[in-house]
Amino acid sequence: MARRNVSIHAAFLASSILAWPAMAADVTPERLLNPDREPHNWLMNHRTYDGQRFSPLARINRDNVKNLRLAYAVPLGGGAGNEFTNATPLAEDGFLYVTDSWNVLYKIDARSGDLGRIVWRMDPKQDRQMRSRGAALSGNLVITGAGGFGNSPRIVATDKETGKVVWETSFSDTPDVTFTAAPLAIKDKIIVGAANGDTGVRDWIAGLDAATGKRLWLKYTIPAPGETGRETWKGTTNAWRTGGGAVWVTGTYDAATNQTLWGTGNPVPMFDPFYRPGDNLYTNSRLSMIPPRTSRPMRASATSTRMSRSRRSVPHGLAATTIGRAPTARKPGSCTSRRCRTARR
Repeated sequence: MARRNVSIHAAFLASSILAWPAMAADVTPERLLNPDREPHNWLMNHRTYDGQRFSPLARINRDNVKNLRLAYAVPLGGGAGNEFTNATPLAEDGFLYVTDSWNVLYKIDARSGDLGRIVWRMDPKQDRQMRSRGAALSGNLVITGAGGFGNSPRIVATDKETGKVVWETSFSDTPDVTFTAAPLAIKDKIIVGAANGDTGVRDWIAGLDAATGKRLWLKYTIPAPGETGRETWKGTTNAWRTGGGAVWVTGTYDAATNQTLWGTGNPVPMFDPFYRPGDNLYTNSRLSMIPPRTSRPMRASATSTRMSRSRRSVPHGLAATTIGRAPTARKPGSCTSRRCRTARR
Protein backbone atom coordinates (compact mmCIF):
# COMPACT_ATOMS: atom_id res chain seq x y z
CA MET A 1 0.00 0.00 0.00
CA ALA A 2 2.82 2.42 0.88
CA ARG A 3 4.52 1.83 -2.44
CA ARG A 4 1.26 2.41 -4.23
CA ASN A 5 0.78 5.70 -2.42
CA VAL A 6 4.28 6.95 -3.11
CA SER A 7 3.94 6.25 -6.81
CA ILE A 8 0.75 8.23 -7.32
CA HIS A 9 2.63 11.00 -9.11
CA ALA A 10 4.05 8.50 -11.61
CA ALA A 11 0.63 7.01 -12.27
CA PHE A 12 -0.68 10.53 -12.78
CA LEU A 13 1.78 11.04 -15.63
CA ALA A 14 1.58 7.56 -17.16
CA SER A 15 -1.47 8.17 -19.33
CA SER A 16 0.21 10.99 -21.23
CA ILE A 17 3.89 9.99 -21.37
CA LEU A 18 3.38 7.78 -24.42
CA ALA A 19 1.84 10.67 -26.32
CA TRP A 20 4.70 13.11 -25.76
CA PRO A 21 6.47 13.99 -29.00
CA ALA A 22 10.21 14.48 -29.36
CA MET A 23 9.62 18.13 -30.20
CA ALA A 24 6.54 19.97 -28.98
CA ALA A 25 4.09 21.25 -31.55
CA ASP A 26 3.30 24.94 -31.89
CA VAL A 27 0.72 26.27 -29.47
CA THR A 28 -1.97 27.33 -31.92
CA PRO A 29 -5.14 29.36 -31.29
CA GLU A 30 -7.12 26.15 -31.80
CA ARG A 31 -5.21 24.41 -29.00
CA LEU A 32 -5.81 27.32 -26.66
CA LEU A 33 -9.53 27.33 -27.49
CA ASN A 34 -9.82 23.57 -26.85
CA PRO A 35 -7.84 22.76 -23.69
CA ASP A 36 -9.97 19.73 -22.81
CA ARG A 37 -8.58 17.89 -25.85
CA GLU A 38 -5.24 17.72 -24.01
CA PRO A 39 -6.12 17.71 -20.31
CA HIS A 40 -2.57 16.74 -19.29
CA ASN A 41 -1.37 20.16 -20.47
CA TRP A 42 -1.79 23.63 -18.93
CA LEU A 43 -1.12 25.97 -21.82
CA MET A 44 -2.14 29.36 -20.43
CA ASN A 45 -2.16 31.13 -17.09
CA HIS A 46 -5.77 30.19 -16.22
CA ARG A 47 -5.69 26.98 -18.35
CA THR A 48 -8.89 28.09 -20.11
CA TYR A 49 -9.95 31.43 -21.56
CA ASP A 50 -12.87 31.65 -19.10
CA GLY A 51 -10.43 31.87 -16.19
CA GLN A 52 -11.87 28.97 -14.16
CA ARG A 53 -8.43 27.40 -13.47
CA PHE A 54 -10.02 23.93 -13.19
CA SER A 55 -8.30 20.74 -14.31
CA PRO A 56 -10.50 17.85 -15.52
CA LEU A 57 -7.84 15.28 -14.52
CA ALA A 58 -9.20 12.87 -11.92
CA ARG A 59 -6.38 10.44 -11.11
CA ILE A 60 -5.57 12.55 -8.03
CA ASN A 61 -8.81 13.02 -6.12
CA ARG A 62 -10.16 13.83 -2.66
CA ASP A 63 -9.58 10.25 -1.52
CA ASN A 64 -5.91 9.89 -2.40
CA VAL A 65 -4.65 13.47 -2.27
CA LYS A 66 -3.61 12.93 1.35
CA ASN A 67 -1.02 10.44 0.14
CA LEU A 68 0.90 12.90 -2.01
CA ARG A 69 4.52 13.47 -1.02
CA LEU A 70 7.29 15.62 -2.41
CA ALA A 71 8.78 13.82 -5.42
CA TYR A 72 11.56 16.31 -6.15
CA ALA A 73 12.39 20.02 -6.04
CA VAL A 74 14.06 22.21 -8.64
CA PRO A 75 15.99 25.19 -7.21
CA LEU A 76 15.33 28.48 -9.00
CA GLY A 77 16.92 31.90 -8.62
CA GLY A 78 20.17 32.06 -6.73
CA GLY A 79 21.08 35.66 -7.47
CA ALA A 80 20.04 37.13 -4.11
CA GLY A 81 18.35 36.31 -0.84
CA ASN A 82 14.61 36.25 -0.15
CA GLU A 83 13.75 35.13 -3.67
CA PHE A 84 10.28 33.86 -4.48
CA THR A 85 7.89 32.97 -7.26
CA ASN A 86 4.24 33.89 -7.80
CA ALA A 87 4.03 32.21 -11.18
CA THR A 88 1.61 29.58 -12.42
CA PRO A 89 3.80 27.05 -14.31
CA LEU A 90 2.70 26.24 -17.84
CA ALA A 91 2.85 22.55 -18.78
CA GLU A 92 3.18 21.17 -22.29
CA ASP A 93 3.87 17.50 -22.93
CA GLY A 94 5.98 17.04 -19.82
CA PHE A 95 7.87 20.34 -19.96
CA LEU A 96 7.23 23.21 -17.54
CA TYR A 97 7.72 26.92 -18.21
CA VAL A 98 7.92 29.13 -15.12
CA THR A 99 9.38 32.48 -14.02
CA ASP A 100 11.02 33.56 -10.78
CA SER A 101 11.08 36.92 -9.01
CA TRP A 102 13.78 38.18 -11.38
CA ASN A 103 11.51 37.31 -14.33
CA VAL A 104 14.06 34.67 -15.34
CA LEU A 105 12.24 32.15 -17.50
CA TYR A 106 12.98 28.43 -17.04
CA LYS A 107 12.14 25.41 -19.16
CA ILE A 108 12.10 22.31 -16.96
CA ASP A 109 11.96 18.71 -18.20
CA ALA A 110 9.57 16.91 -15.83
CA ARG A 111 8.81 13.88 -17.98
CA SER A 112 10.41 11.27 -15.72
CA GLY A 113 8.13 12.07 -12.78
CA ASP A 114 10.97 11.77 -10.26
CA LEU A 115 13.45 14.39 -11.48
CA GLY A 116 13.23 17.93 -12.81
CA ARG A 117 15.99 19.02 -15.18
CA ILE A 118 16.44 22.64 -16.25
CA VAL A 119 16.71 22.57 -20.06
CA TRP A 120 17.46 26.28 -20.42
CA ARG A 121 16.96 29.60 -18.65
CA MET A 122 16.43 33.02 -20.20
CA ASP A 123 17.62 35.89 -17.99
CA PRO A 124 16.26 39.32 -19.04
CA LYS A 125 18.77 41.05 -16.70
CA GLN A 126 16.15 42.74 -14.56
CA ASP A 127 17.57 45.19 -12.00
CA ARG A 128 15.50 44.02 -9.03
CA GLN A 129 12.96 41.44 -7.92
CA MET A 130 9.23 41.84 -8.49
CA ARG A 131 6.12 39.73 -8.64
CA SER A 132 5.79 37.70 -11.83
CA ARG A 133 2.71 35.57 -12.39
CA GLY A 134 4.13 33.67 -15.31
CA ALA A 135 4.24 33.33 -19.08
CA ALA A 136 2.11 32.76 -22.17
CA LEU A 137 2.63 30.25 -24.99
CA SER A 138 2.03 31.28 -28.60
CA GLY A 139 3.29 29.31 -31.58
CA ASN A 140 6.84 28.26 -30.74
CA LEU A 141 7.34 31.22 -28.37
CA VAL A 142 7.17 31.72 -24.62
CA ILE A 143 6.11 35.30 -23.81
CA THR A 144 7.11 37.02 -20.55
CA GLY A 145 7.45 40.50 -19.08
CA ALA A 146 10.62 42.10 -17.71
CA GLY A 147 12.17 45.35 -16.55
CA GLY A 148 10.62 48.30 -14.82
CA PHE A 149 11.82 50.22 -11.76
CA GLY A 150 14.35 52.14 -13.87
CA ASN A 151 14.90 49.52 -16.57
CA SER A 152 12.88 49.92 -19.73
CA PRO A 153 9.83 47.68 -19.28
CA ARG A 154 9.80 44.98 -21.95
CA ILE A 155 7.83 42.05 -23.27
CA VAL A 156 10.18 39.24 -24.32
CA ALA A 157 9.53 36.31 -26.67
CA THR A 158 11.75 33.25 -26.23
CA ASP A 159 12.02 30.26 -28.56
CA LYS A 160 10.66 27.38 -26.48
CA GLU A 161 13.06 24.85 -28.01
CA THR A 162 16.34 26.77 -27.88
CA GLY A 163 15.81 29.32 -25.12
CA LYS A 164 17.00 32.11 -27.42
CA VAL A 165 15.25 35.50 -27.44
CA VAL A 166 13.33 35.99 -30.70
CA TRP A 167 12.03 39.52 -30.12
CA GLU A 168 11.73 42.18 -27.43
CA THR A 169 9.27 45.05 -27.32
CA SER A 170 10.22 48.00 -25.14
CA PHE A 171 7.80 50.45 -23.55
CA SER A 172 10.34 53.18 -22.92
CA ASP A 173 7.62 55.82 -23.31
CA THR A 174 6.11 54.58 -20.02
CA PRO A 175 9.33 53.73 -18.13
CA ASP A 176 7.79 53.38 -14.66
CA VAL A 177 5.36 50.55 -15.39
CA THR A 178 6.05 46.91 -14.55
CA PHE A 179 4.54 43.63 -15.73
CA THR A 180 3.23 41.30 -13.03
CA ALA A 181 0.34 39.63 -14.88
CA ALA A 182 1.12 36.83 -17.31
CA PRO A 183 0.45 37.84 -20.94
CA LEU A 184 -2.62 36.45 -22.71
CA ALA A 185 -2.36 34.99 -26.22
CA ILE A 186 -5.46 35.60 -28.37
CA LYS A 187 -5.29 34.46 -32.00
CA ASP A 188 -2.20 36.16 -33.46
CA LYS A 189 -2.04 38.80 -30.72
CA ILE A 190 -0.46 39.04 -27.28
CA ILE A 191 -2.42 41.10 -24.75
CA VAL A 192 -0.45 42.57 -21.84
CA GLY A 193 -1.37 44.72 -18.87
CA ALA A 194 0.87 47.25 -17.12
CA ALA A 195 1.18 47.49 -13.34
CA ASN A 196 3.01 49.48 -10.64
CA GLY A 197 0.10 51.91 -10.36
CA ASP A 198 0.50 52.29 -6.60
CA THR A 199 3.63 54.36 -7.20
CA GLY A 200 1.71 56.94 -9.23
CA VAL A 201 1.77 55.40 -12.70
CA ARG A 202 -1.00 55.70 -15.29
CA ASP A 203 -1.41 52.08 -16.35
CA TRP A 204 -2.66 50.53 -19.57
CA ILE A 205 -3.55 47.43 -21.58
CA ALA A 206 -1.85 46.81 -24.95
CA GLY A 207 -1.90 44.42 -27.88
CA LEU A 208 1.20 43.13 -29.69
CA ASP A 209 1.71 41.10 -32.84
CA ALA A 210 2.62 37.62 -31.58
CA ALA A 211 5.11 36.88 -34.36
CA THR A 212 7.08 40.14 -34.27
CA GLY A 213 6.22 41.90 -31.00
CA LYS A 214 5.09 45.00 -32.88
CA ARG A 215 2.84 47.20 -30.78
CA LEU A 216 -0.60 47.34 -32.38
CA TRP A 217 -2.62 49.31 -29.85
CA LEU A 218 -2.45 50.66 -26.31
CA LYS A 219 -5.39 51.70 -24.11
CA TYR A 220 -4.84 53.55 -20.85
CA THR A 221 -7.01 52.50 -17.90
CA ILE A 222 -7.18 56.16 -16.83
CA PRO A 223 -8.92 58.36 -19.44
CA ALA A 224 -7.20 61.52 -20.67
CA PRO A 225 -8.97 64.84 -21.29
CA GLY A 226 -11.52 64.42 -24.07
CA GLU A 227 -11.97 60.68 -23.48
CA THR A 228 -15.04 59.00 -22.01
CA GLY A 229 -14.72 58.80 -18.25
CA ARG A 230 -12.41 61.80 -17.90
CA GLU A 231 -15.28 63.67 -16.17
CA THR A 232 -14.93 61.28 -13.21
CA TRP A 233 -11.54 62.81 -12.35
CA LYS A 234 -12.69 66.12 -10.96
CA GLY A 235 -10.82 69.07 -9.49
CA THR A 236 -7.70 70.88 -10.64
CA THR A 237 -4.95 68.54 -9.43
CA ASN A 238 -4.61 66.57 -12.69
CA ALA A 239 -4.59 63.39 -10.61
CA TRP A 240 -5.46 61.38 -13.73
CA ARG A 241 -1.84 61.69 -14.86
CA THR A 242 -0.70 59.44 -11.98
CA GLY A 243 -4.03 57.72 -11.34
CA GLY A 244 -3.03 54.05 -11.06
CA GLY A 245 -5.52 51.52 -12.42
CA ALA A 246 -2.92 48.74 -12.43
CA VAL A 247 -3.46 45.44 -14.21
CA TRP A 248 -2.11 42.90 -11.71
CA VAL A 249 -3.83 39.73 -12.95
CA THR A 250 -4.23 38.15 -16.40
CA GLY A 251 -7.57 38.76 -18.08
CA THR A 252 -9.96 36.38 -19.81
CA TYR A 253 -11.34 36.04 -23.33
CA ASP A 254 -14.74 35.22 -24.80
CA ALA A 255 -14.31 33.90 -28.33
CA ALA A 256 -18.02 34.10 -29.18
CA THR A 257 -18.10 37.87 -28.71
CA ASN A 258 -14.39 38.58 -29.34
CA GLN A 259 -14.15 40.35 -26.00
CA THR A 260 -11.23 40.28 -23.58
CA LEU A 261 -12.01 41.21 -19.99
CA TRP A 262 -9.52 42.58 -17.47
CA GLY A 263 -9.67 43.79 -13.89
CA THR A 264 -7.96 46.97 -12.73
CA GLY A 265 -6.57 48.14 -9.40
CA ASN A 266 -7.16 51.10 -7.12
CA PRO A 267 -6.78 54.81 -7.89
CA VAL A 268 -3.73 56.72 -6.67
CA PRO A 269 -3.00 58.27 -4.25
CA MET A 270 -4.86 55.43 -2.61
CA PHE A 271 -5.26 56.96 0.87
CA ASP A 272 -5.83 60.60 -0.14
CA PRO A 273 -9.18 60.75 -1.95
CA PHE A 274 -9.39 64.52 -1.52
CA TYR A 275 -6.60 64.87 -4.10
CA ARG A 276 -8.65 63.00 -6.73
CA PRO A 277 -12.35 63.89 -6.32
CA GLY A 278 -14.82 61.91 -8.41
CA ASP A 279 -15.46 58.24 -9.18
CA ASN A 280 -12.03 57.83 -10.83
CA LEU A 281 -12.80 55.59 -13.83
CA TYR A 282 -11.56 53.09 -14.85
CA THR A 283 -9.93 52.02 -11.59
CA ASN A 284 -11.30 49.14 -9.49
CA SER A 285 -13.24 48.14 -12.58
CA ARG A 286 -13.88 45.22 -14.88
CA LEU A 287 -13.12 46.28 -18.44
CA SER A 288 -14.53 44.58 -21.51
CA MET A 289 -12.50 45.38 -24.60
CA ILE A 290 -12.86 44.35 -28.22
CA PRO A 291 -9.42 44.08 -29.90
CA PRO A 292 -9.18 45.11 -33.57
CA ARG A 293 -9.54 42.20 -35.96
CA THR A 294 -6.77 43.43 -38.25
CA SER A 295 -3.11 44.16 -37.62
CA ARG A 296 -2.93 47.47 -39.45
CA PRO A 297 0.05 49.70 -38.56
CA MET A 298 -0.61 52.13 -35.73
CA ARG A 299 1.32 54.98 -34.15
CA ALA A 300 2.93 53.91 -30.89
CA SER A 301 0.61 56.14 -28.83
CA ALA A 302 -2.56 55.41 -30.78
CA THR A 303 -5.52 53.48 -29.46
CA SER A 304 -7.35 51.24 -31.91
CA THR A 305 -9.12 48.93 -29.52
CA ARG A 306 -12.66 49.67 -28.37
CA MET A 307 -13.78 49.52 -24.74
CA SER A 308 -17.24 48.01 -24.99
CA ARG A 309 -18.23 47.88 -21.32
CA SER A 310 -16.97 48.64 -17.85
CA ARG A 311 -18.29 47.90 -14.41
CA ARG A 312 -17.10 49.97 -11.47
CA SER A 313 -16.81 47.83 -8.33
CA VAL A 314 -15.42 50.33 -5.79
CA PRO A 315 -16.28 53.94 -6.76
CA HIS A 316 -13.75 56.47 -5.45
CA GLY A 317 -11.71 53.69 -3.80
CA LEU A 318 -10.12 54.57 -0.47
CA ALA A 319 -7.72 51.64 -0.05
CA ALA A 320 -5.36 49.36 -1.95
CA THR A 321 -7.80 47.08 -3.75
CA THR A 322 -7.65 45.20 -7.03
CA ILE A 323 -10.33 43.59 -9.16
CA GLY A 324 -8.92 40.19 -10.06
CA ARG A 325 -9.40 38.33 -13.29
CA ALA A 326 -12.70 39.30 -14.84
CA PRO A 327 -15.26 36.62 -15.71
CA THR A 328 -15.83 36.00 -19.39
CA ALA A 329 -18.66 37.69 -21.18
CA ARG A 330 -22.12 36.14 -21.14
CA LYS A 331 -23.19 34.06 -24.09
CA PRO A 332 -24.74 36.13 -26.89
CA GLY A 333 -28.41 36.75 -26.22
CA SER A 334 -28.27 35.51 -22.64
CA CYS A 335 -28.54 39.00 -21.16
CA THR A 336 -30.70 41.65 -22.78
CA SER A 337 -31.21 44.03 -19.86
CA ARG A 338 -29.91 47.61 -20.00
CA ARG A 339 -27.61 46.74 -17.10
CA CYS A 340 -25.75 44.23 -19.27
CA ARG A 341 -25.59 46.47 -22.30
CA THR A 342 -24.31 49.71 -20.82
CA ALA A 343 -21.24 50.77 -18.93
CA ARG A 344 -21.60 50.62 -15.17
CA ARG A 345 -20.17 53.47 -13.12
